Amino acid sequence: MKTILVPVDFSEQSRNAAYHAAEIAKSLNARLLLFHAYMMPTPVSEVPYVMVTVDELQKDNENLIKKEAAHLNEKYGMEIEWLVRIGVPSDEIKQVTEERDIHLVVMGMKGVGGIDKIIGSTTINAIRKLHVPLLVVPQNARFVPLQNILYATDLNYEINTRLLQPLVELVIRHNAHLHILNIKTPGTNTVTDEKEWENQMREVFNGLPFEFHSEENSSVESGINSYIENHNCQLLVMIARKHSFFERLFNKSHTRIMAYETHIPLLILTA
Repeated sequence: MKTILVPVDFSEQSRNAAYHAAEIAKSLNARLLLFHAYMMPTPVSEVPYVMVTVDELQKDNENLIKKEAAHLNEKYGMEIEWLVRIGVPSDEIKQVTEERDIHLVVMGMKGVGGIDKIIGSTTINAIRKLHVPLLVVPQNARFVPLQNILYATDLNYEINTRLLQPLVELVIRHNAHLHILNIKTPGTNTVTDEKEWENQMREVFNGLPFEFHSEENSSVESGINSYIENHNCQLLVMIARKHSFFERLFNKSHTRIMAYETHIPLLILTA
């Protein structure tokens, strides 16, 4: 049975992500594992205060996550596992995915300018570190059946059938209409010929129909959001490629930017 991991920080956006995860778990007959990682508070003042112990923090956080699990159990009628650890959240999330053979991670996102708790920065860090599919759920996104799925790509990578398998399964399971979109900004060139790439995609999807669109826009993110709105898409899929430190320093990641800007869930597949 598949297992879906839901990192939570007890905020509204992480609870919303848990709702999405529960709906997905029910449809896949999968297990749902809530996870919370906490860190010891660091003194930032010379004013004396009572230091809490690790045991106290562990117990407090376990009580909080038990309440979240009970809420989901009452709402969806399914057993919810939970786990609490001390450590850097994004590091601990990665560790759990490796220990528990996690098939999907579902996390909430506050959005541009959001500073509520830590879920936003943790989600961005998770994009860089995880090697399993990550579903980013915007704070105001509600779960709806999938009818139109948008796969946004820059065409500048070799097609990986294994990497795209979750997308293939989504299209089949939901009988959804697949849109593939390439946004070209002025002055940029793609490595792969569009027709050649489109033919390769037909082989990957083994006869499943899809629409391929190539459009120009001064902003990749603006182009994607405009397409989503005009075609009533319920899910955005993008690939996050691993970069070196210097590549991350000088090149922006459209995937990470869309994690902040999208108003629909974003499924990130890691190359």
